Amino acid sequence: MPAHIQIENLHFARGQRAIFAGVDMEIERGEVAAVVGPSGTGKTTLLRLISGQLRPDRGRILVDGIDVHQQSQAGLMALRKSMGMLFQSGALFTDMTVLENVMFPLSVHTDLSRTMIRSIALLKLEAVGLRGAADYHPDQLSGGMARRVALARAVALDPSLMLYDEPFVGQDPISMGALLRLIQTLNEALGITSVIVSHDLHETFMVADRVNILSQGVCIAGGPSEQIQSSTDPQVRQF
Repeated sequence: MPAHIQIENLHFARGQRAIFAGVDMEIERGEVAAVVGPSGTGKTTLLRLISGQLRPDRGRILVDGIDVHQQSQAGLMALRKSMGMLFQSGALFTDMTVLENVMFPLSVHTDLSRTMIRSIALLKLEAVGLRGAADYHPDQLSGGMARRVALARAVALDPSLMLYDEPFVGQDPISMGALLRLIQTLNEALGITSVIVSHDLHETFMVADRVNILSQGVCIAGGPSEQIQSSTDPQVRQF
């Protein structure tokens, strides 16, 4: 079975600045894969390329064997339904309740009845331990709670692929621990593939099955978490 995500000879530049200059990477189905690297190496940009928000200058990205950037608009929208994304900011709608936020993608992308949508949204909130906060508004939540609500919304459509953009930023130790457990639990319970971009190495190594290191426009190393941590490669050790 092919890898869930295959990135081949990826090139991308902003103006005269090359972000990627030949990135090759494979992410296997069902694993938690981390993409790490110094600030400015394009980690978030990579997620936007995977989800089709940006187009590469050269190379290609296959998700489930589908070339993301060869799709029509309708094809790309269909592919995105199989993806969930946890934004760094959480990006909750401030004028909606917690429950309404989680119901939103189900309302937009399915023909289910409102009663069914509400039931599913409550189940997703229960999965992240926040069913009791259903009637709150985002401004009534702590940072950790808001991130968990955003995660419940991201998995509302039962994606096969989850993309996490710096999920641990601004989290206190208790919230961070809860989020780490949630990522692992959801990955195992739903059988999904997760891609985490982060500069929080300690937390990332705790949850990741595989780690890929971006530097100077390419992937300088990739392998099981334990292998990367014990690497004697000078570039890896320096990072």
